[in-house]
Amino acid sequence: MAKATVKDIEGIEYLCTGCGACAIACPTGALMMDRDAEGFDQPAIDNEKCIACSVCIKCCQVDNEPNENEPIQVAGCYASDPVARAAGSSGGVFGLLADTVQKQGGVVFGAVYDAATRSVVHRSSEEVDLARILRSKYAQSDARSCYRDVEAALKFGRRVLFCGTPCQIAGLSLYLGDMRDNLLAVDFFCHGVPSPGMFSDYVRLKESRRGVPVTDVTFREKEHGWREQHMRWYYADGAVEEEASLDNCQYFFFLHNYSLRRSCYDCDLYRRHLSDVTLADYWLIDEENDDDLGTSLVLANTRKGEAALASLGGAVTEVPVKGFDMSVYRHGYAVSKREEFFSVLADAGVEAVCGDYFEKEHARMARMNRLRNAGGGHSVPPSAGLGD
Repeated sequence: MAKATVKDIEGIEYLCTGCGACAIACPTGALMMDRDAEGFDQPAIDNEKCIACSVCIKCCQVDNEPNENEPIQVAGCYASDPVARAAGSSGGVFGLLADTVQKQGGVVFGAVYDAATRSVVHRSSEEVDLARILRSKYAQSDARSCYRDVEAALKFGRRVLFCGTPCQIAGLSLYLGDMRDNLLAVDFFCHGVPSPGMFSDYVRLKESRRGVPVTDVTFREKEHGWREQHMRWYYADGAVEEEASLDNCQYFFFLHNYSLRRSCYDCDLYRRHLSDVTLADYWLIDEENDDDLGTSLVLANTRKGEAALASLGGAVTEVPVKGFDMSVYRHGYAVSKREEFFSVLADAGVEAVCGDYFEKEHARMARMNRLRNAGGGHSVPPSAGLGD
């Protein structure tokens, strides 16, 4: 598809990442983000309000391809404090960076589960406890509502840490322009973003089955080990449900690329990070250094990011990284199951997707893994990154 222009921004659904920078930047409120049939937010223009100023295009990463960045520093590390390490999905490094910014009078923005909307949204550490911002979330977060708050904090001279997907960082960066001196942008090796609409419907399904609201959901508990990931569902009646993440339909369809946004399948932002710091799980850690408590792979992409990591000092314990290859984290997934997945979702709803269809596909993947293992291959690996 040709590059998008202001005349056809509503036709970029296959390229749009859903960052929402265009909608927030629009001076007349002519551009909104509408949810499509697959549950993803897409730009839509009110032609009565549009003044063709092209501000939206200036904020659109489809028309503003960033330069390729090589990391200045690559390190494996984890929080030296066991409590801080346990608080993160990986090695707890994001929590240390966030705590440092807060102690400097700054504010942290990141993804949280919002029970009121049954969705993942971006909030500041002044709206919610920092602990809610920690840990990975596996549904696309609505970050656009906080772009103006980030801008306001920066204008006030405060230090800001914003953590999001690489495309959210790109959108925020284009929205802010040159106003990034006090911003510490943190992203992660993103596996892709699954449908937020499907996730909200799934939460409703869980609530209807139990008869009480879901108050929180965590996707990667580490009490059983860093590599054996577990989800927990918290209910208003005090009940807690726990299951292995790979046995949950939301996580399974995300990990195996059924439910991702179209733009994720060809995304190359894994090698074009605009962030100061990039985080990932260090799944390829040497066995002798892996205690199964979580270790982060950390990339400093800018001098600012390098300084932020250096400021942690003895708060982190480093482990060696040998022969790091960025291409390990490349995208380019097979899309063979995507159309089928969203067809089932449209025709039969989340009950079918998370019922018979999930059971069939889960069993099929288990058979494939058994064949791989029998042939000396490897089972489908955990996600390559996704937060801390």
